[in-house]
Amino acid sequence: MKLKHYFILLAVGIVLIAGVALFGTFRSNPVLFYVTEGFVVLLLAYLWYFYRKTIRPYDTLIGGMELVKDLDLTTRLAPSGQHETDIIVRTFNDLLGRLRSEHLRLEEQYTFLNLLIEASPMGVILCDLDGNMTSMNPAAREMLSSSIETAIHSLPLGETTTVRIPGEPQLFRISHLSFPDRGFQHPFYLIESLTSEVRLAEKAAYERVIRMIAHEVNNSVAGIIGSLSGEEAERLTALSAFVTRFAEVVKIPQPQLQLCDLSEEVEACRPFLENLCTQAHVHIDFHLTDEATPVRLDTVLFQQVLINIVKNAVESIGDARGLITVTTSPSQLIIADNGHGIPPEIAQNLFTPFFSTKPQGQGLGLLLIRDILTSHHCTFSLITDPEDHLTRFTIQFPTKE
Repeated sequence: MKLKHYFILLAVGIVLIAGVALFGTFRSNPVLFYVTEGFVVLLLAYLWYFYRKTIRPYDTLIGGMELVKDLDLTTRLAPSGQHETDIIVRTFNDLLGRLRSEHLRLEEQYTFLNLLIEASPMGVILCDLDGNMTSMNPAAREMLSSSIETAIHSLPLGETTTVRIPGEPQLFRISHLSFPDRGFQHPFYLIESLTSEVRLAEKAAYERVIRMIAHEVNNSVAGIIGSLSGEEAERLTALSAFVTRFAEVVKIPQPQLQLCDLSEEVEACRPFLENLCTQAHVHIDFHLTDEATPVRLDTVLFQQVLINIVKNAVESIGDARGLITVTTSPSQLIIADNGHGIPPEIAQNLFTPFFSTKPQGQGLGLLLIRDILTSHHCTFSLITDPEDHLTRFTIQFPTKE
């Protein structure tokens, strides 16, 4: 029961008692009756005054509390005219103003944080207190793959790991972190792409090594090859050519991009590719779309990429009479072969400098392809499908300049 209801009961009780007293004094003493009646009137007036000064301000404060409970922080209480009550009203209004300012500040920070997370190039995955993923930003949705999901589920809180996507030149760093939320540690994951940083660091490192080796070997060979003849001279010449091939990897020019039709460029390379396959007794089929396939590329560098991919496919098929298919679609090129395939443990190391599964391989082919396609802003992958066992090199050209 509310306080004002107790006050009403008290007022009714006083009125009843006063009524009985008036009824008793009316017959015995008329003068006392009028005195008592005046006292009752004054008592009722005082009760009304007491109600206005005490009970009504109290009801006003209770109403203000209800508004705060409903998160209505814009309302202010009006002064009641009662000194003690107005002290509470002023304090309440001041606290409500501070609470509203803090609420607005937190809302602005929350909105800014959401915009920052949505626009961040780093993947952000939020989890509930049980560790189940609840939301993620666009970057995380783009990065997420089966390999990253596996790493996420096995990564302890507070730890960091790196994941390389099989068949792709992509490397990611995953961090399992947490932030305090209502007294609990709220877990989340950060996914950062290290592909470009690692690629630039690798390139800078192998450029320095190759240049140093090429300089020393070629200078030494040039100084003594003239004094030799026969097999020794041929061996030194082959060594110089071997080192020179390594040096050529670091001399890839910047692509001169121009708008071309992808199918037409593949068709222009067709004689070279067919000759390459015929020599190895491998059949090659072309499935070129009739639709316009405009892409921006450097035709000379693109031919090197295409020839290297088909050459790798031919070597994967080996002595078996195999099949290679070259397919184009808008902004995409796929070269598939039915060779021996790429085991998962090998796929992890593709596109890394100087990695090769061939006995005499130098690990330059995929390195050359990687650098050229990256300079074209293409995404690409080399994966063996576990269902049809075909190995596909897929190149996706950017749709915008």
